[in-house]
Amino acid sequence: MAHVDEVLTIWGKICGPGLDEAGRALSQMTGLDFTMEDKAVNEVAWGDVLKRFTQQDDTEYYVVHLGATGLLTARIMLIFSPENGQRLVSTMMGEDTGLPLDEVGLSALAEIGNVVGTAFLNVFANIFGTVFEPTVPEVKQGYGIDVFPLFSNQQRVLITEAIFRVTGETLTGEILIVPERLQKGR
Repeated sequence: MAHVDEVLTIWGKICGPGLDEAGRALSQMTGLDFTMEDKAVNEVAWGDVLKRFTQQDDTEYYVVHLGATGLLTARIMLIFSPENGQRLVSTMMGEDTGLPLDEVGLSALAEIGNVVGTAFLNVFANIFGTVFEPTVPEVKQGYGIDVFPLFSNQQRVLITEAIFRVTGETLTGEILIVPERLQKGR
């Protein structure tokens, strides 16, 4: 477990560079002026994350799930309120009015998660000199526990409150990184 704790500590320290890289990658992909920064980075227990996001049964979330394999197996999740997810997708697609998060909107949100998660993995891979492979992103929409995976309540999680700025819009989302296990031989 000490290795996972060390990885979480290092990952916490690279959140700033990871978000910088994610902003550059989103700018390159969209041609828009994207920047990202962390408002707060904390290591917490998974049970505390669930309490925070499941206190109110009527709060809806859009959660982009992305897996990663390499030095460790991990789950990266980007969490958005419907309003922030809609604003992010609408701005990315050059629309002034909020686009519905239909099939096309959810695909765009998944791609944002893919770009952000992969940017973090690239920064992490450069530090450790190893390759990390992302999985295909999946967006889950729903309430409370329905959009989150099952982990032990004691599982340590890195949570970053991220600020997304794009073309005059400022919105927030959370990025969770959950290391699942170190690969054998590491």
